[in-house]
Amino acid sequence: MIISNKAAVQRVARIYHEQRQASRVRKQAGNPSYNDEVTLSAEGKEMQAMLQKLHNVPAIRPQAEEIKVAVENGTYQVSSRQIAQGILNAQKRS
Repeated sequence: MIISNKAAVQRVARIYHEQRQASRVRKQAGNPSYNDEVTLSAEGKEMQAMLQKLHNVPAIRPQAEEIKVAVENGTYQVSSRQIAQGILNAQKRS
C-alpha cells in the first residue's frame, strides 16, 4: 500500500501519541476519568464547516443531467440574449 499524503499520516500519528501521553498523565495523577471526550482540531472544525456548506448547497446534478441529454439530442436551445447576458456577467466578475 502506498500512502501519498505522508504529512497527514504523521499528524494523525502525533495526535495518537499525544493522546497516549495524556492518558498516562491522568493515570499517574490518581484521578482517572472514564468519560469519553472528543475535541476537534482547527482543521477538523474547518472541514466540518465545509461539509456543512456542501450539504446546504442545492443539488444541481439533475439540472446538469437534463442539459447534457438535451445537448446530446440536439434539442438544447439558448437564446442569443442569454449568451450575451452570460458574456456581460463574466466580464463584470473579472
